[in-house]
Amino acid sequence: MLSFARNEGGEVSMNGTAARLEADKILAELPHRISDVIKPFVRQSPDHPALVQGNVTWTYAELAGFIADTARILELYDIRPGDRVMIVSENCLALVALILAISEIDAWSVVVNPRLSAREVDLIRKHSGARRVFYTIEVSEAARQHAERHDADIGALRGLGTLGVGQLNRETVPEPVEVDRSRQVAALLYTSGTTGNPKGVMLTHRNLLFSARAAGSQREPTDQVYCVLPISHIVGFSAILIASLMAGATVQLVPRFDPAALVAAIANDGITLMFGVPATYQRLLEYKALAGIDRLPRGRLRRLAVAGAPLDLALKSRIEAEFDLPLHNGYGITNVRPASRASAATRHVTMTQSARWSEALRRGLSGRTAALWHRARSANCTSGDPMSCAAIIEPPSGLRR
Repeated sequence: MLSFARNEGGEVSMNGTAARLEADKILAELPHRISDVIKPFVRQSPDHPALVQGNVTWTYAELAGFIADTARILELYDIRPGDRVMIVSENCLALVALILAISEIDAWSVVVNPRLSAREVDLIRKHSGARRVFYTIEVSEAARQHAERHDADIGALRGLGTLGVGQLNRETVPEPVEVDRSRQVAALLYTSGTTGNPKGVMLTHRNLLFSARAAGSQREPTDQVYCVLPISHIVGFSAILIASLMAGATVQLVPRFDPAALVAAIANDGITLMFGVPATYQRLLEYKALAGIDRLPRGRLRRLAVAGAPLDLALKSRIEAEFDLPLHNGYGITNVRPASRASAATRHVTMTQSARWSEALRRGLSGRTAALWHRARSANCTSGDPMSCAAIIEPPSGLRR
């Protein structure tokens, strides 16, 4: 039996039973793989821009073709279902094609920021048991340096440009491909190693798709999303890239942050959604002062978001006054979901939506995902370390099955 209650504002909210029914609907509608999110738009709007990098644009139809070509290339490079494939890359077209092609063949993508130290990159390569490593040397000098250290071959790959290709790791064993799609791992993302060794977090297709669906619930095909936050991080991977493609929007891929380039993109390219860390917005204001600009252009911007570090209230107020838009502050980030909360003053989510998403979260993060519940410290369940998982994860009794 369903029952409803009114909140203080008179809004009707669902009880737990109704939320569970809504959760079933949300989860049932999710595609099987992260690479499946583009398929409706390949059929419905094949000529709509999907990705932009500099002066190069891939439509949804072209992106699908590059994914198919890249999947065949991966197989020629002896990548098997269940293999981990490491990509040392800054944001670019080749990175997205590799991620989605790896998804198509049921392998795991391991995206690594080339700005990490040699020690961190080497630890991740060893710990992940990567079958091969790809380096996007055309867009990243740091990636080129790692490729040279690892004695990678250099090759022109169809549609992807010139990449470094690491040697085949013949000793690694592929993980089994799960029959239950909710348990199939899509990506192995690594936490920072600044306080110890990097820790790999296994993220299933279902987990990434759910968090992308939540993050992109208000996104539209007409949106132009500025993606400068690294795709090697959960926010860039799920909340920006996958969420935007799931909505049929256009993602502008930016390898490195340049405030002048961002201002030009806002003024000239029709950017509607901007995601950054506090330093992103601080540097925008510094650029305004140095360039002698009276006011930063707003263009078609309709949403600003910030995450990843504490947000100073004065900075928030200055940005909101500059663009005449609320700066949505996401916090509580884990590798399982890009944000646990958003600033209440600027988030328009009904109680019904809240109940629906909370229940879906409980059910959507089952399987091999990690880092949801912690003990006193925010430690992560790591790939290849089951004892760590057992010691850390303590789901509250209400969430045990």
